[in-house]
Amino acid sequence: MYRIIDTPWNTTAYIPQLKSGGVETVIRYYNLEDSSSLPQKQFQPEEASALAAAGLTMAVVFEQTGGADGKIGDLDLANGSRDAAQALKLAAAIGQPHGSAIYFSVDYDYYESADLQTVESYFAAVSKALKGAYRLGVYGSGTVASAVVGAGHAELIWLAGSTGWSGTEQMLATDKWALFQSEMDINKPLPHDGNTASSAFPNFGQFTLGSGPVS
Repeated sequence: MYRIIDTPWNTTAYIPQLKSGGVETVIRYYNLEDSSSLPQKQFQPEEASALAAAGLTMAVVFEQTGGADGKIGDLDLANGSRDAAQALKLAAAIGQPHGSAIYFSVDYDYYESADLQTVESYFAAVSKALKGAYRLGVYGSGTVASAVVGAGHAELIWLAGSTGWSGTEQMLATDKWALFQSEMDINKPLPHDGNTASSAFPNFGQFTLGSGPVS
């Protein structure tokens, strides 16, 4: 089992299995609302407390649609402000310490310049809202990550597992990325993805409750 996993499912009942399998960090989701297909996606305070009590660290990513299926309008300036406000609300609810990170998802292979400009405007709004409270990360392709970080709107890169997406293989050959979703759609003990942390980023924004970000 990977040391770092991400999942849209509540992990509370699986914590003993995760720990015995070597998991150290669980990445969970902030969103606007859950769907019928993913009714446990939104990270709740009770689960955060259970992970902390078990000695596991956690990290978070905001994703409602992430602009999936080419819905670039979901990633405009106005939605950046909306999503950041929701992320801050949920972070306060679980007690996420300031100085840790919130990643925001771009779940599609955008590479056209007009689309990248829209994504940059989304992250500009998010960055403005999170400034002084949380580090900002971007989840997506190498091309999207390069654009957002290059524009100064995020500092942490989490590369999506779709290595055929533009710029991802090139980004993996550098030391600029913090996380890579190296194996997707693992089904046991619950549906999750496995992630690899770059040696250049031992602190990728993970945290526990009550004692601040993990150094």
